[in-house]
Amino acid sequence: MALPFAPLPADQFDAYKAAHLLWRAGFGGTWEEIEALAARGLKGAVDSLVNFPASQENAPPECAQSPAESDRAFAQKLRGLDEQARRKLVNERQQNERSNITDLRFWWLNRMLTTARPLEEKMTLFWHGHFATSFEEKVQHAFPMWQQNQMFRRLALAPFPELLKALIRDPAMLVFLDNWQSHRGRPNENFARELMELHSLGVGNYTEADVKAAARALTGWSVNREAWSFVKHGDAHDDDGKTYLGQTGNWDGDDVVRIITEQPACARFIARKLFEFFVYEKPEPQIVDAAANIYRGSNYDLALFLTTLFSSQIFYSERAANAVVKSPVVLTIGALKSMRVKVPQKDVLVSALRLMGQDLFFPPEVNGWPGGMAWINSNMLLVRYNFANWLLNGVSPDQFKTFNKKQAGSNLKRREFVEGQRDTSVVEWSPRGQLHELGLDRKFVTSADIVDYYVKEFLARPVAPTLRQQLLAFAETDAAGGRRTFSLNDANFDERVRDLVHLMMSSPDYQLC
Repeated sequence: MALPFAPLPADQFDAYKAAHLLWRAGFGGTWEEIEALAARGLKGAVDSLVNFPASQENAPPECAQSPAESDRAFAQKLRGLDEQARRKLVNERQQNERSNITDLRFWWLNRMLTTARPLEEKMTLFWHGHFATSFEEKVQHAFPMWQQNQMFRRLALAPFPELLKALIRDPAMLVFLDNWQSHRGRPNENFARELMELHSLGVGNYTEADVKAAARALTGWSVNREAWSFVKHGDAHDDDGKTYLGQTGNWDGDDVVRIITEQPACARFIARKLFEFFVYEKPEPQIVDAAANIYRGSNYDLALFLTTLFSSQIFYSERAANAVVKSPVVLTIGALKSMRVKVPQKDVLVSALRLMGQDLFFPPEVNGWPGGMAWINSNMLLVRYNFANWLLNGVSPDQFKTFNKKQAGSNLKRREFVEGQRDTSVVEWSPRGQLHELGLDRKFVTSADIVDYYVKEFLARPVAPTLRQQLLAFAETDAAGGRRTFSLNDANFDERVRDLVHLMMSSPDYQLC
């Protein structure tokens, strides 16, 4: 095994490293879950995340049922109607599908929050960004988007050639990148180009002639729009010889996948993307080489690759620690896990994720979301802070702007205002009640006990003494700016905890994992 991926000594795996693992291989967790993972030891922890049982194939949720009426049948219904009647039916159909895709986003977010297989959902999210397909404009049906989502979940850790073979048969992808109408003599090059440039090889590892050859090999690979299923039209397929990436033969789509995955550039391209997603951005060339060798040497066994990665010293290195910017989805699910609450009201949550830049099933470009520092530019940071405020308090930022906490003076007056404005349809979170349910009441003797508890729950990492002192000072400052102790007996305990957690969630540290 390459030296950069030498395993971490087992005795170095502690609760903080378990937290690091759980954030990268999932969406974070409560400190209780983190300690339970740490208790398994390094090997047991990694095994429990990677070697999860396969998902059961379930019927689609109500929002993702196969359309009762095909596009063709709907088009026939429109014939003979006047323009106003046609427009009315079209708008109703579009609104119904948009309602369905909103429900599907909510359904997926619930899975992420409640799953016992966090890596499965994290990889589904990774493949959704890698093989970016949008509901907008071309697909416009929730059912094929659900089918694709289920395919990514079913093959979350499958060998890459197997996943790529499923992709070239995926109805949503074939429609989104125009291959469903690609015929012999009139090949559409869009899918063939993106398949190599964005999905498998990267720029510089193929030629324009290869694009044309792949497009010809994929002619006839189409979609039955009545059932949203894959169909191969033999009469539309170009069965003449083709030279593709140096190999000549009567190739079809499966041959394209085979030839692509035989290229060293493929393993290097995917291994790099996986490394950047799970470890850190812009890895050194020798690190990418080592990762590609492991990935290709295992015949693209992703479970083995991730086991090696999650067990390695480099994964837990100083450079990797707190080096990945949380995407809006990871930020949101992680916060809900720490709060131990359910997914909030669907319409508001979907809108919040859109404002933060990650609208599920609506990637902005064919290469997905840019990620990294693009998540936390100056505009996005403000949205994140406001989202934290909304999540914790159920009060819009505009309502808080009209209320000067420092001048309020009276804790009662301030508490009455906040309670009067809070929208409990967002999240019902009572820190005091939650601590009582968890049986933790007696563990909080001092203000420091409370601060340390919430630091572990929401930051899940050691914090510098100066930062801890600042958080403690904030917790012991009342609404009028005076100093006071902080205890479970405070009438406004919940409000003060929300303020403390909001400060943590608005910190630079919280944006990273």
